[in-house]
Amino acid sequence: MKNVIFDVDDTLYDLMEAFDKVHKEFFEDKTKEDCEELFKRSRIYSDEAFYMAREGKISHDDEFAYRIQKTYKDSGIEVSKEEAKQFEERYRYHQKHIHVPDGIKALLSECKKQGKTMGLLTNGTVRHQGKKLKTLGLSQWFDKDEMFISDAIGYTKPNIKAFQIVQDKMNLIPEETWFVGDTFEVDIVGAKKAGWHVIWFNHRKRPMPEGDIRPDLEVRTVEELMDVITK
Repeated sequence: MKNVIFDVDDTLYDLMEAFDKVHKEFFEDKTKEDCEELFKRSRIYSDEAFYMAREGKISHDDEFAYRIQKTYKDSGIEVSKEEAKQFEERYRYHQKHIHVPDGIKALLSECKKQGKTMGLLTNGTVRHQGKKLKTLGLSQWFDKDEMFISDAIGYTKPNIKAFQIVQDKMNLIPEETWFVGDTFEVDIVGAKKAGWHVIWFNHRKRPMPEGDIRPDLEVRTVEELMDVITK
């Protein structure tokens, strides 16, 4: 693989870690539902809220509250806006301490050692995603002009224009470019429609959605990801 572009959230770090900690603080004693199932649901509502905010259907201030309220309502728990705000504050606190797991560090270092062209494409605002990229210390593997945030480029995944901007800015050939992401509807669909190859990093073991679009490869562990990218 000559060119490898990575998603960030729940691909290069464990996005569930912060959610799990706050869930234990606020709601663990109110539901017996598995936290990972709650987290998976929150990711679906997070994407919904993100696009609704972009379209002006909800305010950016209500984006996080929508995600938390919908997630827990499905479990029979009514979350007030004040509780959602408190949840968000604690979540943002824990996100200041996120880190790149050792296995991913080894993968990125090996890719760099092999001279692969690498980049990042992530949905979100410059304010929040920019902080994450800095906290994660991703500049040790990626140059500034290799890290793309949807808010800055004007298009969000799965819009193929988001991938095309990365392609044009980095002078990539689609047939020689692979995208690695965890969210099927956003990462896999968008990259495939843009003409790229795709690795679905399905470490949450989600079922394959129906439809004609399929990833070129599906892996479920960092070890498998290392194997297919670097060997």
